[in-house]
Amino acid sequence: MSAGTRVLDLGFEGLEAVLRLNDVPEMHSLLGEVTPGWRSFPQTARGPGPAIRLAHDARGAGQGYRQHSPELPHGLHLPTPVAAACSLVADLVGAFFTRHPDLIGLHCGSVEVAGRLVLFPESHRAGKSTLSAALAAAGQRVFGDDVLALTPEGEGMALGIAPRLRLPLPPRLDPRLHDFAERHAGPEDQRYRYLALPEPLLARHGERRPLGAIVLIERDDTLAAPELVELAPGEGVLQLLCQNFAHGQPSETLMARFLPLMASLPCLLLRYAEPLAAARCLVAHLGDPSPGRGSAAVSLTAHHAVPRAGARVPIGRRWRAREAVRDYPFGEELFLIHGPSGAIHRLNASGRAVWALLACEALTAGEIADLLSEHYGGVPAERIEADVCALLGMLAEAELIGSA
Repeated sequence: MSAGTRVLDLGFEGLEAVLRLNDVPEMHSLLGEVTPGWRSFPQTARGPGPAIRLAHDARGAGQGYRQHSPELPHGLHLPTPVAAACSLVADLVGAFFTRHPDLIGLHCGSVEVAGRLVLFPESHRAGKSTLSAALAAAGQRVFGDDVLALTPEGEGMALGIAPRLRLPLPPRLDPRLHDFAERHAGPEDQRYRYLALPEPLLARHGERRPLGAIVLIERDDTLAAPELVELAPGEGVLQLLCQNFAHGQPSETLMARFLPLMASLPCLLLRYAEPLAAARCLVAHLGDPSPGRGSAAVSLTAHHAVPRAGARVPIGRRWRAREAVRDYPFGEELFLIHGPSGAIHRLNASGRAVWALLACEALTAGEIADLLSEHYGGVPAERIEADVCALLGMLAEAELIGSA
């Protein structure tokens, strides 16, 4: 290390010295812009250094950066300061949840509406970050566009990280949202732009709010106006269970944390073409759900989940529920956890009835269909038998049931 090299160690609120910046002084101020609500503490560099380290990439003739961390033992090349900041934040978040195992990290967007948090579980390229920005443009406070901490008390806790938009912005955005993104533009490169939101629009690290709703989002450019569709509560529970950072906790522990909490939370599907219109629709509904308010843009219909069909099974084979499977009732539905893998599956009311029968004794698809026919009078026996065979196929593929 040369005499002119500038080395700085950084600690963050809730973490000790966790990051070393090796002769990259520009990254200190940039990280402050990317994590405006998460206080950092510069420290004199001592010893071999923290687990997360960043330096200029000597392999690339000084172009770009190279990051090392427990997740990147061989290092990762990062071409721009913003790319480096994105990668560092991901490792900082991981270190924070490792340091605080009582918190569960949820991979979701979260925005405060009427004093409660609305959660948007991750859905590939559905636009949760853009929708979070649109809600900020509509005057709501962002708790995070990618990750939220769930406390043991069941509240959502912000980490203080600025929302990040993928570039270029979609051309069909409302011009007012384009203007908002330009006026609050923070650090950016060709791929991403961070938004520099004022404090009233971005929660600081450690701020907590109760949860208010889970909203699944779906982009549909053919829609003339946003639609809100009521879903069964289990839809949102399953999304959050499958998208968390509590990798060290068994599925049974997560179920014990999630199910009592989510039982009282509404779950909605928000379908939209333009994010700002969707944000206003959502605020109108959740901000004042009294009859007659905000209903012009809201279409509410009932929805019930149907189990995923598997390969049809032989009609005469007997099946029994496996002992390694744990079941968790949730209203009319049932969650199943496959013990060896920790995989979580969800059954609707009819699937729950089939599981209850298989948990008592070994039965064939035909016998189950006969029993259900007595309960579902008026439904053709052929249809019931076909549905039972498909369900048993799914349960068998998931190793939830076995041949008796």
